[in-house]
Amino acid sequence: MHGRHREQEAIARLLADARGGRSGVLILRGEAGIGKSSLLRHAVATAAAAEPMRVLACAGVESEVEHAFSGLLGLLRPVLDHLGALPGVQAEALRGALGITDSAASDFLVSAAVLTLLAAVAADRPLLVTVDDVQWLDRASASALLFAARRLADEPVAMLLTVREPEPLPVNTAGLTELVLHGLPPEDAARLLHAHGWTLPTRQRDALVAATGGNPLALIELARLDESDRAMPDLVMTGTLPVSARVRAAFLRQVDALSADGRAALLVAAAEETGDAGTVLGAVARLGLPADALDPAERAGLVRLTGAELRFRHPLIRSAVYADAPFDRRRAAHLAIAAYLSAAGEDDQATWHRAVATTAPDEKIAGALERSADAARRRGGAAAAISVLQQAARLSESPADRRRRTVTAAFVSLDAGRPGLARTLVDQVMAEPVPAVTLAQLNGTIELYSGDPAIAYSHLMRCAELMASTEPEEAAWTLTLAAGSALHSGDMEATLLATRRITDLDCAPATLRAAEGLLGSPEGVITGAELWELPGALAQGQGEGGERHWMWATVIGWMGPDDHQALRLAEATGRRLRAAGYPALLTEVLFYHADIEFRLGRWTEGAAHAEEGLRFSYETGQRGWTANFLAQSARFAAVRGEAAECRRQARQALEIALPLRERMAAAMATGALGLLALGEGASGEAFAELMRLVDRDSPRSNDFIAFAMLPDLVEAAVGAGHPEPAQRVAAAMEPRTGGVGGPAALARRHRCRAILSDDSHAESHYRSALAGGGLDQRPFDRARTELLYGEWLRRNHRRTEAQPLLRAAGETFDAVGAAPWARRAVAQFRAAGGAVPHRSRAVAALLSPQELEVARLASEGLSNREIGSRMHLSPRTVGSHLYRAFPKLGISARAELRDLDLDLELDLDLD
Repeated sequence: MHGRHREQEAIARLLADARGGRSGVLILRGEAGIGKSSLLRHAVATAAAAEPMRVLACAGVESEVEHAFSGLLGLLRPVLDHLGALPGVQAEALRGALGITDSAASDFLVSAAVLTLLAAVAADRPLLVTVDDVQWLDRASASALLFAARRLADEPVAMLLTVREPEPLPVNTAGLTELVLHGLPPEDAARLLHAHGWTLPTRQRDALVAATGGNPLALIELARLDESDRAMPDLVMTGTLPVSARVRAAFLRQVDALSADGRAALLVAAAEETGDAGTVLGAVARLGLPADALDPAERAGLVRLTGAELRFRHPLIRSAVYADAPFDRRRAAHLAIAAYLSAAGEDDQATWHRAVATTAPDEKIAGALERSADAARRRGGAAAAISVLQQAARLSESPADRRRRTVTAAFVSLDAGRPGLARTLVDQVMAEPVPAVTLAQLNGTIELYSGDPAIAYSHLMRCAELMASTEPEEAAWTLTLAAGSALHSGDMEATLLATRRITDLDCAPATLRAAEGLLGSPEGVITGAELWELPGALAQGQGEGGERHWMWATVIGWMGPDDHQALRLAEATGRRLRAAGYPALLTEVLFYHADIEFRLGRWTEGAAHAEEGLRFSYETGQRGWTANFLAQSARFAAVRGEAAECRRQARQALEIALPLRERMAAAMATGALGLLALGEGASGEAFAELMRLVDRDSPRSNDFIAFAMLPDLVEAAVGAGHPEPAQRVAAAMEPRTGGVGGPAALARRHRCRAILSDDSHAESHYRSALAGGGLDQRPFDRARTELLYGEWLRRNHRRTEAQPLLRAAGETFDAVGAAPWARRAVAQFRAAGGAVPHRSRAVAALLSPQELEVARLASEGLSNREIGSRMHLSPRTVGSHLYRAFPKLGISARAELRDLDLDLELDLDLD
């Protein structure tokens, strides 16, 4: 542990926090041999000291990366007796994923089960989870562990993960605490070498450190060499070769010392992906090697045999052994392993080894691999299915089968949240005669996930046209995706064009009605009852794809006039997607959910859903949604007056959105900055920001966001002394938004006209805005209108009439948590002659987002376990949230929640 004081201190803090009941995650990054595994061993030793923690450990193995949940099985095997503590659906999902039963399982449910299981295990005593070489962990296991890592809160759980650089990771670790390990400086390297019996003059030591980059493993392996080999003047001392070559050369010298039988047996161990000693020894026997052929390698410390598990001392040893062997020997090893596995009834694994050993096309193996991929996908291993399909494509005898399997692998990559890999696979078949519709669909979906929404629109529109005559229902769905892409790219005309195109297709009546709903949703063309019946009606006409049908209804509701109904629809769709295990679609629904809650003034809940959506966007690789959730969070911070947080999140959103040309996110982030400035009274700054939304040459413009924020722009413009630009924008906005209507839109128009009108006309517009019903479900917008009207009345010396409007505005602002506007309303109320001894504040505003949601569910009678299952939290975390919420709410028992109205307002001192 020479030179690792910083890392040891970080680990000590991590373990101390876990012992104190606070979870934490730390990722150690660095090149092979840099000391990550040594730090893991140090952590385990520290955890065993004093009050011993429980330890669960596993390691990624390069050749196991295609086997879904293999890492999770190794990690959780010692605690499978705790499965009874899980909700039934989670326990069954985890049993299916680990191969204990044949139950179907989705990645999403398995991830939730892992979270609950870790919390249950930690209930007895603090828990340390270590995972070495995450880059070689199968994606399904890695995703489940990262899912848990992001959601552990008040459990005594510490997670310590290591990642080898520069290997690509199977999952996104954004937002988690990381430490990057670098090579040792000369002084620490000298102490390490000395500890291994090698002391060098300063100049030679410095040259050795420079040649190895201070890599501890390289230094140790070199120190273990014979005295004559240590010199290596043309290699290490000259510094002309990369470190990896030095380390590999050292490993191969040790391997070369073995007999031919020993090297052959060691190659079998390197080729066997699970570390199962029985499989290795069985394959060794099939090659005609003696039973003790591995003994010399074990005595040399190259491998360790512990019970039924065989592990190399370090992955680089395994890589060196495998890479150094000629192909014919690797092939013989794989075929021997395959023969043993077939005899044992492990046909899927046997097929994989035969595929690795096969160079010529073999349709029998290719077909078996494809079937294996389907089975992996059904069990929830979508990520593992990708490589199996790639191998199946490689071994396909016909070009058509090869293309088909490659394209299937690309679609599975999208399902698994790996749009970059999907793009690579598409590139492989671009030059081949793949159907144009397939390429258009793939390219459009890839861009929709992680690329440019304008390009996505182009591909999806082409795809829809190619499908229009033969698959009209699929074309209709593709057109809805195209419309969404255009909305995000800032092109309202293209959005309407794609949606109108659906009405020309030969689709079922329900599909055509849904298109009408999208076109007329601000006007409420589809009734509330009809909207709830729409998913079932779509299913009758379109067949499969139930989640699509609910998504369609949710979007219509989101754009429609009834926000309360829209919220119920979003909640229902979210529950379905969670249960079915569709995190990519759930990510999108969470955006609508949070946006609706913003309009309804449910900002605590909305901010929580935006935060959850952000986590899912990282996990599914949907960069566009990442930008949108950051922008959404910036907007919540803006209206609350949290300036630093708003600017931080807006900056992060713009850093992602601008290169992608994701104009909805860019516009929302810019709008958040404008709202923040407006709330702070900086009209000039607000005007400059909000004018970006309507500048067609600006990468931050978006008609949809601009129309929603037009009253803010007008208010900022007049406040800054620039009413003329605002008048021009308001006049030009109507045709650019396609005549978007509905009561809320009408209220916005009246508010704009009131601000821009002279005193003889302003009042009628203020009255119309407040009387039209468009603001009944939007308390923040209503309070903003009341505030402006009250200020207008006060300026016109009608102070008595102004007071009730200003008081109502202040109470609403305070209830929703709009602190800057509440202060402004109070100041105006006092200026109008009003006395403000008290203010009201919603009970809900006293709690954090998760505390509020936990309290609501508990008030409905749900147990901690039931709440945890629904919110993907452990029962312990649920209990912690309630413990903190009770004193804030002035109660001491769970039963009192049922009598407490969480929408109640409390009288508080204003000052």
